[in-house]
Amino acid sequence: MKTVAKRSIAGISKPYQRRNKRVEVPAIQISFRGRRFHTDDWSLGGFRISDFQGEMRKNEEFIVDGIWAGDDDDIISVCINCRAVRRNGPKLSAAFVTLNTEAFEVLEALMLRRRKFLEKFKVR
Repeated sequence: MKTVAKRSIAGISKPYQRRNKRVEVPAIQISFRGRRFHTDDWSLGGFRISDFQGEMRKNEEFIVDGIWAGDDDDIISVCINCRAVRRNGPKLSAAFVTLNTEAFEVLEALMLRRRKFLEKFKVR
């Protein structure tokens, strides 16, 4: 009998396999701790950035509070609980611990490049 390791993605326990395709395009920016960051890649499971300056330890939790589609100045407010998975100098990889329906829809629309759909989420 084959044993499969399990992990939790956004609160759901699943076999340990990358199920969320990482994308580099379209590029998005995210904000947390009062700063805005360009992602190197991202998926429905998390993101990676290369320009993080500050304190962050592995397994530390934080909240992403905004997403930008490309270089627009229009922010889409979200509340995504995240956990630091890896830290190597200025590089930070994080997993989404919980994605509410609205945050999931925003990320999915960005992935599918449904810009018109995003208009209803832009608030500031």
